[in-house]
Amino acid sequence: MNPHVICRTVLCLTLLCVVMFIGSGCAARSELMIPASFEMTNTHAKSVLIAESVGGKETNPLWTSQISNKAYTEALAKSLEKSQVFKTVIRTGQADYTLDVTLLAYSQPWVGLDLDITMKTRWELTDNATHKPAWSETFETTYKAKVSEAFVAAERLQKANEGAARTNIAEGIKRLSALKL
Repeated sequence: MNPHVICRTVLCLTLLCVVMFIGSGCAARSELMIPASFEMTNTHAKSVLIAESVGGKETNPLWTSQISNKAYTEALAKSLEKSQVFKTVIRTGQADYTLDVTLLAYSQPWVGLDLDITMKTRWELTDNATHKPAWSETFETTYKAKVSEAFVAAERLQKANEGAARTNIAEGIKRLSALKL
């Protein structure tokens, strides 16, 4: 075999491996989407049922990190429990309210040292006794993952996604706590 062909083949395979390593993504982890603390005005002596979030995307291991519906819903439920904004948080069964969160959009830059992710969600709280909306709001939050958090771009993007969800959940809980229920 021609040494130039072998050299080019090895070089191409090496570059492919490097691109896959740098560009491949791991899914955003729900436990890292839970805020450490919450800014709250009120707590509610009511129960809330968490509906499965929609609008997220599953991560393809050969592509970029994403936020799945399951991971966001899990982080949301644990965050609501941790914040104690509602007396009881359930995932199945009957409750005073049902909370639906839809991930409408989140931006992901392709490249950059610091990665800014903006997440837009719609939060809807339904009164289960009347089947009428008790509150509905659409808002955006932004999180910046700095190059100092992770040198590898794929890991930084994963951290940016987790931070974006964490920031969004904290803001949603803050807004829920401001309600008079």
